[in-house]
Amino acid sequence: MASVYFLTKLGTTEELSASPGQPLLDVLRRHGIPVNAVLTSVNGRIVAEDTVVIGADDVVQVRQVRFYDLDVARRPKTVVYGTPNPVYTKKVMFDTNGSLEHRCEQLDADSFVQYVEEAFVQSYVLSARERVVIGLSGGRDSVAYLTLLERTRDRLPDVDMTAVTITGLPDWEEPATFAAARESGERLGIEQVIVTAEDVERVFRLRKPFVEAMNEVVAGDGAHLTMVIGHQVLRRMLEEDALARGASTVAFGFNADDLVASMVTWYTTGFRMGGIPSREIGGLRYVFPLYRITKKELTLYLELVAPELNRQGTPGRFTTGPDERSMSYAVTDHLFDLWPGVDYYLFSAFENMQRYMFPMVEAKCRYCAGVYLLQEGMQNAADVCDVCDFFARRELNFA
Repeated sequence: MASVYFLTKLGTTEELSASPGQPLLDVLRRHGIPVNAVLTSVNGRIVAEDTVVIGADDVVQVRQVRFYDLDVARRPKTVVYGTPNPVYTKKVMFDTNGSLEHRCEQLDADSFVQYVEEAFVQSYVLSARERVVIGLSGGRDSVAYLTLLERTRDRLPDVDMTAVTITGLPDWEEPATFAAARESGERLGIEQVIVTAEDVERVFRLRKPFVEAMNEVVAGDGAHLTMVIGHQVLRRMLEEDALARGASTVAFGFNADDLVASMVTWYTTGFRMGGIPSREIGGLRYVFPLYRITKKELTLYLELVAPELNRQGTPGRFTTGPDERSMSYAVTDHLFDLWPGVDYYLFSAFENMQRYMFPMVEAKCRYCAGVYLLQEGMQNAADVCDVCDFFARRELNFA
């Protein structure tokens, strides 16, 4: 009969449940043991964990190689505040003088809705009479944002808000998504402006229709930049509308995990990014009103209060990111599991780091007129943003 033993650095031995024919990696993952933390032998012989399939008579020893208490993550100290019929559990890890404890509050449908709306109100980043442009794609985040505004408007400062929906690509005009954008704007009674492909072509000085240019991007060696280009187009068109209306603020519907995933990318690339939940670039203020709420929470919130707005279509070829984006989001989701409330810690730390980082240096693109940040240690093209430089090198825009 197969036996798998985990020898900890605390001097304890634990027998792990395992079955013949089961990959050892599955056993380790099931028990919350990272491969990087252990050295493994099978029947006395050192092996690479990813090559082992457990045999019927194998004796497997998995030894922890570094001294720390792995059970802090595997079996964290936990306090649960229960409720009947919970639909969600909000978890946050508290660090009190180095002692960690997970505090978990179970929420039923009514208390969950109340929690999300309270988190939104308490972290609201807009001021009275501020003139704001909000991107309304029709995706769950932007629709949830307007739904939250609708349901909490009596507790929020009165702002002058315009919703801007940008079209020009099939993904951005997917019927269910576009209908959700229109309906959510109508419910709140705010003006919805439609930006067309012709507007995009004018601002980015494209030689051909926007969708044709993006088809070339998707089909070429720059396909991994499809979402980067799409996001820059969305940002510039929102800025254009803001400037035309005399608005000083642009609001994006990025949620907590979007921003943590951006920080994962930032930490692993070193590329400069502005502050969270507010940053000022090129004379405009950019805000993230949903930064305290996760994607799962926003999706569940819509399901409970406005399920008819929670039926968006699937991503298409222009909104499906590269592998590196998927990795950043997967790492982020695992982080939220391992360290509940990690976003609270990261955002506070990042705010502190902004105080001693080098001052940001801005430049203005001579093509699209967008303001962008120069990146330290990089060969920044002179007066050209990354997206317009990409278009220029492929002769997709006018010189």
